[in-house]
Amino acid sequence: MYVTHLSLRDFRNYERLDLKLEPGVTLLYGPNAAGKTTVLEAIYFLATTRSPRAGADRELVRFEAQGDLGVPPFARLVCDVVRADDHVRLEVVVQRRAEEESAIGATPTIKTVRIDRKAVRALDLVGNLRVVLFTPADIALVTGAPAERRRYLDVTLSQIDGRYVRTLAHYQKVVQQRNSLLRAWREGRRPLRYADDELAFWDRELAMAGAYLLRERLHAVVDLNALAGPLYCQMSGGDTPLTLAYQSSVAGIDSVTDSRAIEQAFLAHLTRLRDDEIGRGQTLIGPHRDDLLIAVGGVPIGAYGSRGQQRSATLSLKLGEAKLMRIRTGDAPVLLLDDLLSELDAERRSHVQDILERPDQQTIVTATGTDDFDLKFLTRARRWRVESGHLYPA
Repeated sequence: MYVTHLSLRDFRNYERLDLKLEPGVTLLYGPNAAGKTTVLEAIYFLATTRSPRAGADRELVRFEAQGDLGVPPFARLVCDVVRADDHVRLEVVVQRRAEEESAIGATPTIKTVRIDRKAVRALDLVGNLRVVLFTPADIALVTGAPAERRRYLDVTLSQIDGRYVRTLAHYQKVVQQRNSLLRAWREGRRPLRYADDELAFWDRELAMAGAYLLRERLHAVVDLNALAGPLYCQMSGGDTPLTLAYQSSVAGIDSVTDSRAIEQAFLAHLTRLRDDEIGRGQTLIGPHRDDLLIAVGGVPIGAYGSRGQQRSATLSLKLGEAKLMRIRTGDAPVLLLDDLLSELDAERRSHVQDILERPDQQTIVTATGTDDFDLKFLTRARRWRVESGHLYPA
């Protein structure tokens, strides 16, 4: 799987960009704020309909964009993708609403998604282009809150399996609705005597959707252990692998527990927690409360690892994610590696460049310069110099 062409209009600092891409390694280099990371962000957005760094979609539209013939300003992103057995064109348009529309509390942007020029839901786009993105901020995957690690699993599995992304969206809506009811009882806005009857439906929905998500996450963690562990050894030059352990808020389940047993365990826990959940006004167990323990030699690396170890662990997880996608789908995802070698010592830099030696894998790397890359890497990479929202072949 690889992107052959990327077209941007009024996206971030790009007024216009038409970029032809090929399989193998592409290196984008130039000063900070030139637009290197924006190219990676655009491809990630076309794969997931989400930006890895924007607080709101409105920020994606170029500040100076004018729009056309009275139409509010918009950003348009298009890419052509070659896959194992076909090709597809993906398009996302993010349009600012007119000021008078935004003023009344409406969503400040309108997002339109198309596959082969046919309008589809955002959920339907996910999986048509699979990507793995690594940025310096991703060290939070190891050092940050559990939400970062849940997001890592969800983004990975959503791109692999359309059922997963749909089930995840449904689960999140059920949690919101259930929490709304729990808060109403906590605040006395609904009579408590009907709580069990009213929650019965939402409990079943929560447990069914949650059981599927849990089973898929547990299986993925088993596979990622086998993939990311050796990658960490290769990258660090040591012999102690990275290990992952899924920590579920639903006790008594593991990777060999089937969906039905997980669902029953989920329901039993909800019954026991009924009074506590009403008292707190929130759903206390489920995939939205879980965590992923990341360790080396049994030591949690987020709390006790060096910066180099944490960065190596993060990159190992990302490359393991790419291998998992390849194994599960038969297509290698596009690797998007932002500022790849910063904060790595010379030995780790050499190991990382060796790992990227895959001619059948499209890899797009950004850097401020070329000095940190070895001659072998630079010789086989297609290089573009990026300056002020323009790309020049180097």
